[in-house]
Amino acid sequence: MLLMLLMAIPLIGVIISLFIRSRSINMPLIASGIVLVLGGFGLKNVFEGVPLSCKIPLSGPFLPSFRVAPLSAIFVILAAFLWLVVSIYTPKYMEHEGKSRLYEICSLLTLWSVLGVFLAGDLFTMLLFFEIMTISSYFWVVHRWNKGAIRAGYFYLFFSILGGLFLALGIVLLGAATDVLPSIGLGPVIPLDSKIFAWSLILFLMGFGIKAGMAPLHIWLPHAHSAAPTPGSALLSGLLIKVGAYGFIRVGEFAGWGMESGIGATWLGPALAVLGVCTMLTGVVAALLQSDAKRLLAYHSVSQMGYIILGIGIGLYLGSDGDLAFLGALYHIVNHALFKATLFLGVGVIYIRTKETNLYKLGGLWRHFPTTALLMLLAVLGITGAPGLNGYASKTLLHHGISLAAKTGEAWALWAERLFLLVGVGTAASFSKLYYLIFLGKPTKIKLSDDRSPSLQLAMILLAIVMVGIGLGPKIFPNIAAIPAAQSLGMDNATAALTHISFWNSGDILSMIITLILGILVCWLGLKSGVFHWHPPLWLTLEGLAKLVVDGVSIIWSIGAKFYGSLAKATRHLGKAVRSGLYQTNGNLNELGSRRFGRFPFVGIGADAALLISVLTILIVWYTLINPAMPW
Repeated sequence: MLLMLLMAIPLIGVIISLFIRSRSINMPLIASGIVLVLGGFGLKNVFEGVPLSCKIPLSGPFLPSFRVAPLSAIFVILAAFLWLVVSIYTPKYMEHEGKSRLYEICSLLTLWSVLGVFLAGDLFTMLLFFEIMTISSYFWVVHRWNKGAIRAGYFYLFFSILGGLFLALGIVLLGAATDVLPSIGLGPVIPLDSKIFAWSLILFLMGFGIKAGMAPLHIWLPHAHSAAPTPGSALLSGLLIKVGAYGFIRVGEFAGWGMESGIGATWLGPALAVLGVCTMLTGVVAALLQSDAKRLLAYHSVSQMGYIILGIGIGLYLGSDGDLAFLGALYHIVNHALFKATLFLGVGVIYIRTKETNLYKLGGLWRHFPTTALLMLLAVLGITGAPGLNGYASKTLLHHGISLAAKTGEAWALWAERLFLLVGVGTAASFSKLYYLIFLGKPTKIKLSDDRSPSLQLAMILLAIVMVGIGLGPKIFPNIAAIPAAQSLGMDNATAALTHISFWNSGDILSMIITLILGILVCWLGLKSGVFHWHPPLWLTLEGLAKLVVDGVSIIWSIGAKFYGSLAKATRHLGKAVRSGLYQTNGNLNELGSRRFGRFPFVGIGADAALLISVLTILIVWYTLINPAMPW
């Protein structure tokens, strides 16, 4: 009953929004608030080891099923809280974007579909809501309907549909490999065919990897997240890409969390870890070169998802010793949602009064936006891993988990740890650049509007309170939610692994402080030298390579189309010539008597008989040619 109620609330909100046109009713706020209260209190027993499940008894072969365990409960509560906060911010902001009613309906539908993905008890139900989520959130991306938004929408829709196709094929192959399609949340599977099982996992990784913004499948993300209105950007980056991370965790569950070698998929952990490192590097390098604030944040969503993917990969690789890496990844999913939403909302506040997101046209705005500057500073310190804020807690767990993998001596694990530290410096540098150019640089000459609204800062304050609370009490979330989630997936050592970790040890604190100092130094050097203004040639970027591939395919298609047109034209002329000859022959033979068909005389027959004899002769000759060995 509770699961059906959670799913029904956003749909009821959609119906009310369609029939009640009063702008004073904020339906996304009401719906997400109810979901948050019901989820927070109703799912409390789930964290104590009492999962809930139900099925919808439809007629036919498809029976949608829903199930909530500690992992899915975390995502449901996170989604509801983030929607609640962003919904406080949305009405005032959308006055500047317009079409707020359409955005509100799409927001409710997206909340419904996201809850459906997290609560799905089988893969078909998950796929159904995954596709609904794609369609409803697409209208966020194209909300402005200008050239940039439409282009970003095409990217988003194409990659999302491709991701859904990969998931569908993965489901088919998983069913073939296991004979019976496994349910979600019931532990590892035992495949009958390990090769087909491996291919199904690869397809799942590609499908969920697109949604997670995993390199090199991330091309759509910077365009979509920067084109959408700010509330949409905050939800796209803060939550929707986490659907990909949730999918990775479920894929790991099929392979066997907490098992030394997995079930026929020993390659899965290292593969995910390497992809995570590549994603971290790609995102942070691209972010350092951005001049637009929203694109910088979008590329950092790619980079931060790399942290999460790396943690999931290390957790799978280490098996029973992978608890810390998994807990760090799950922790970072929550933390990234908080500080990235805060940063996007802060940039939105700046945009409302300046109509500008180009960092080099802003500056000195702390005088005009003191509250926003303080709240964004907390988010910047959070994402860079400053001690006392939420990002420090999750990055500390991730670092300890990666260090355990590096002790195995594997070359890729050693490089993963080194690059993890390097990306930390890059993250600190890029957010030092963002904050300096907006608030501390040379004062901008842009005239500011007087449009102010406390609701915009209120949303950011709620997020900041949670960030500071997590930072000051870093063990609260793991003990209440993350450890039960890990244990439900089969990681029985999660509690013991965390007891040996002290978040306030001098080594971790000093490491983070050094990272911040180096990041500020790199930022200063980059701004002084002009390196941040460098634009790599198109062929050096993934977008450029993709464009080259598309252009190559277009050229081949054009050549093929021209060849096909010429062939069709020649065939048409030949057909006309044959038809003209047959008409002429028919005219010569339409009377009984002595007539000729080419060189051959026909005596006492009509045209029909002559044509029949001619066709029969041609068929005999043709059959003889294609059957040379025919006995005579």
